[in-house]
Amino acid sequence: MDLSEQAITTAVNLRPRAESRERTPDQDVNIAQNSGFLAVSAGLVGVVSYACTLLMANMLGTADYTQFAAAAMILGVVGIVANAMVPLPLSHVVAVHPEGSEERRNGVAFSVFVSCLAGIAAAAITGGVTLALATPALAAAVALAAFVIFVVNAPAGWLQGELRFTWYAVSTIGEVVLRLIFSLLVIVMAWGAGGAVLGFVAGCLAPLVVPWSFYRDLRWRPRVLLEKWRWAETSDIASVLCIVSVLVGIDVVVVGFLDNGSVEAAGFQALATIAKGPVYVAAGTALVAFPLLRTPGVKVGEVLGASFASFGQLVVVAFAIIATAPPLMSGVIVPQKYHGSLGLLPWLAASGLGYAVLMVLATILLAMRAYRRCQIGLACACLLVIGGLWIGWELNAVSGMAVGSAVGAVTAGLVLTLLARPVLASANLGKRAGRFAILAFALIVVLAVAAHLQPLLWLLLAGISGATVLAHQRGMLPHRNDFKISRRRQVGRRSKSTGRRSHKAPHRRASQSRCHCS
Repeated sequence: MDLSEQAITTAVNLRPRAESRERTPDQDVNIAQNSGFLAVSAGLVGVVSYACTLLMANMLGTADYTQFAAAAMILGVVGIVANAMVPLPLSHVVAVHPEGSEERRNGVAFSVFVSCLAGIAAAAITGGVTLALATPALAAAVALAAFVIFVVNAPAGWLQGELRFTWYAVSTIGEVVLRLIFSLLVIVMAWGAGGAVLGFVAGCLAPLVVPWSFYRDLRWRPRVLLEKWRWAETSDIASVLCIVSVLVGIDVVVVGFLDNGSVEAAGFQALATIAKGPVYVAAGTALVAFPLLRTPGVKVGEVLGASFASFGQLVVVAFAIIATAPPLMSGVIVPQKYHGSLGLLPWLAASGLGYAVLMVLATILLAMRAYRRCQIGLACACLLVIGGLWIGWELNAVSGMAVGSAVGAVTAGLVLTLLARPVLASANLGKRAGRFAILAFALIVVLAVAAHLQPLLWLLLAGISGATVLAHQRGMLPHRNDFKISRRRQVGRRSKSTGRRSHKAPHRRASQSRCHCS
């Protein structure tokens, strides 16, 4: 055993185990329904966020919008780092320890401390960078927004651990809706770029609206900052998710850097944003699967099988619709000046598919603590994705970059799949994979042919396929939806804070029945 393995083993041994609780399989967690719901909500968040950007582009002056766009890009990076550092480690603690327990309160305290400390650092860095580009007022607004973005991630992790995915989705939607409303106020009051950036701060009020039990678990316990294993786990998860997030967005950044200001580069960026649709699906599946896989007593094979089945259905439909979209349809949501780049959409959709596979597999490997396989896979992914972009640029500039991005991302996804295969063996996907691949290929071919023959026919088939998958995952079709898995929960009374139904212990039910009979 080498030194790194000894360090990992020592850190694992220092972690408190889940408290011993009498459990019974009393709840079904519908992975498909929650994954689909979160994917749709993430898409809605993207649409509303895009509307905010479009509003500012049209209503702000050129100088103000340039400053706002730069600030929004900086805050986007802050959001990526914040989402990687805080929610998932906290969701694990919440999932395995009951409400009011000492370890849960320690975990909440640690996540809040990390959020505040990282938020202060982010505020100092982003404020300093913005000050070099804009006015002190705008720099102060960016610093405040960076701090708040970090702070509100602790409630998000708590909601994930409690499996309150509906509340989580509504919270994220509420965040961008508040930002949109505040953006309208900025336009009316003529507050300029600084006021527009404050919209990020206003939006962050929504994630703070969580069940009161979160605040009951919140305690002042600075000693948790001295526990090395917490820092080790947080750094492991944060480093992996930051790498995945950077890979997902690197094509947009690199093409803008290499071909800054050209219509081709702007068209690539606009289409690449749309083509990331499969990544929204991956985010939904990852949010559901991570806390479940960290929960004691859960059947890992069932969770993995249900997660991959749900992810596969959603991601194939999303990829098929984006990749086969006829120019007449895709041109409706893409500005006229970028229509010359519509031919890149199938390649960019393929890259979105590869990034989605990377995100799901990386998150699941983290949940199963297969850190080494995950790190090796992402190291290979960095080489493949960056190499694909560089070779594509050298061969055919922007168009070549789209092809290189697709080849690099898909290959990276395949490499990580091979590395993860031994860990995921309990899912028993081999028997169903062949039939699923045939159906997926048939759907793509049918949509491609329909797009070539008649765009309206393509629109009808695309709508039917999307609605059918979502309806199936919500159990609304006659065919049985078997994506539910049993999760063992604590026996006892119903929790007022979580609203989960709990069942009485068998011996209590028996004693009560004897009393009624007598």
